[in-house]
Amino acid sequence: MKTRLVVTVLLLGAIGVAEPLLACGEKFRVGTRLTRFQQPPRARDAASILIYANPALSKALAGVPVDQALRKAGYKPTSVTSPKEFQAALDRGGWDLVLLDVGDSGAAIARAPVANAPVVVPVIFNASKAELAAAKKQHPHALKGPIKSQSLVHAIDDALADKPPTQSKINSTSGF
Repeated sequence: MKTRLVVTVLLLGAIGVAEPLLACGEKFRVGTRLTRFQQPPRARDAASILIYANPALSKALAGVPVDQALRKAGYKPTSVTSPKEFQAALDRGGWDLVLLDVGDSGAAIARAPVANAPVVVPVIFNASKAELAAAKKQHPHALKGPIKSQSLVHAIDDALADKPPTQSKINSTSGF
């Protein structure tokens, strides 16, 4: 008799746990169904991003409003299209991240200033698995194109999170 009672109580308890609550706000409390909007948005610094939009990168980012997506996320993007503009922008400095085609990444790393070097995020368009693996070995934050605006913002967030803080940011936060 006691075993039947225990089994009945356990079965009813299991059914009650598995049954979703259908009241107005209770449906979001089901333990097995977590919602994505419960995660807080990432805290972002207003990072300066240089985009070298040569024809190869323009093809990989076709259909993505890059400037609009990055500004909406709180970044400060600047686009250049010619090699002279790109070199002048690199010489000016002050960039936290450089977004460019993988073919231009080696030259960008060589031209970038040694102190406060920006994070280089190359975009690879229609690459084979071997090419993608080689690029990811050289650049940990390489993107495979074509890409969507949200994946671009997430990749930039991840790349900037891995960048060590600059000396000016350390001094401004420590009060010196």
